[in-house]
Amino acid sequence: MALIDVGGTLWPNSWPIRKTDAFGRRVRIQAAMPGIEPATVEALADALIESSRPGDEARSISTESAVSTGAEVLVAQCLVRCGLPADADTVRRIRRAMSIPVSDQMKLLPGAAELLTEIHTLGMRTVIASNTYWRDADSYWDDFRVLGVAEQIDAIVTSVDAGHLKPHPAVFEMARRWAGVTAELCVVIGNREENDIEPALALGMRTILVYPDDPKPATSRAHAVVPDLWACAKALRDMLDDE
Repeated sequence: MALIDVGGTLWPNSWPIRKTDAFGRRVRIQAAMPGIEPATVEALADALIESSRPGDEARSISTESAVSTGAEVLVAQCLVRCGLPADADTVRRIRRAMSIPVSDQMKLLPGAAELLTEIHTLGMRTVIASNTYWRDADSYWDDFRVLGVAEQIDAIVTSVDAGHLKPHPAVFEMARRWAGVTAELCVVIGNREENDIEPALALGMRTILVYPDDPKPATSRAHAVVPDLWACAKALRDMLDDE
């Protein structure tokens, strides 16, 4: 099984912030809160957008920015502030509404589609294993359908679904349990030594560090270090040939 990171691995580190994002979120929040007074929904949208703005500004620089407050905590706080119920289902719906879908401004990194195809050709399953803020697995499925590669992905596990951010092992373990395989049969592909490579090695998984949108790393403990996703596909083939 191949566990693949997203930001900086399959698509760029830089997230294209659009002027229409705030408006789009308002529309999505309204759709997620049927039957609620428009003024109350507008106040909720104001609170959410204002509270999350520092995070959005950070993510305009990097899709892997550290976050101090979890999205579901932030959503629950805003709901309570507006006098609205903060039950788990409402929090989930609003968090998803805040997840801006990809558009034609977001492109996969060169070689990404070919890598996903090669993984299936090699008889392996592909699991997305990503740190996210607003996005859960369902949001990512929507993204990958738009990008035309959903059929090459078998499962998606995010930090939102697992309840912990990488490097916590929860994302990797959740993916491994889904596949029903041992750690030795997993290969983690990512662009961050601390978030992808180190925790995977600690679990006994094999690793490929790829840096298509990052500077060349000075050092790495990964089993293979490659500059792009075409080289990543070759490294994966070589790794399986050596078994």
